[in-house]
Amino acid sequence: MKLVTTILALSLVICSYSQKIKVNGFNRDFEKYRNAENFDYIHEDFDTTKLTWIATLTIQFDTVVPGMIGECFKELKEKSNRFGANSFMVEESDIYTTTEEKFIKISCYWNRMEHRAENLSLFKDTKVYLVGFLGYHSSIDGYDVTIDGETLLVGELSYYEYEYEAGDKVHLRLGSKSRGAEKYIYMEAKEYPKFYYFTLVKGSYKNAWIDEYSPSFGIYLTKILRKAS
Repeated sequence: MKLVTTILALSLVICSYSQKIKVNGFNRDFEKYRNAENFDYIHEDFDTTKLTWIATLTIQFDTVVPGMIGECFKELKEKSNRFGANSFMVEESDIYTTTEEKFIKISCYWNRMEHRAENLSLFKDTKVYLVGFLGYHSSIDGYDVTIDGETLLVGELSYYEYEYEAGDKVHLRLGSKSRGAEKYIYMEAKEYPKFYYFTLVKGSYKNAWIDEYSPSFGIYLTKILRKAS
């Protein structure tokens, strides 16, 4: 599986609230040949001397409604790609402030294609992430999830991190046994981390889904969400 930047379809309503991107700095000496397509996260151990800094961008928004976090990622990617950047790092963020000054600040770079695989290989591990609802949920405190017999509440705007060994078989369940969803995860060496999110629809019937975010989006989430313990 490649570390791509396409966000898997989210079962969230895209927000109608406004957000804006501020360009904090721009490399006017960079010669762009074409718009970029990839949007890889830069690993902290990657040799940054191999990168060309393109710009620093801050996206600002008023509130975290369902879909806002994904929409911010999409807009940052599109803006970066238009500048010619194909990779990025989160510099700073605050999506939890009670004021209308929530923001995510990134630096975006051009990484030569011959160095791309080197950067992506640094992310390969045997970790599993459970990601909560990407917004403030009006009716539930979180998702009741069981992972390998451990039951926990995956709260909104937070994530859990688990590390396994290659060859492990991980059992993941959402909701009840009769009206929930489950997934078996087979851990293999030299794979990218797995980022799972959940959907639960209640009413006269109940549907549940366990889906997976792309690695690039998942890594981005771990930089702006709170880690649960």
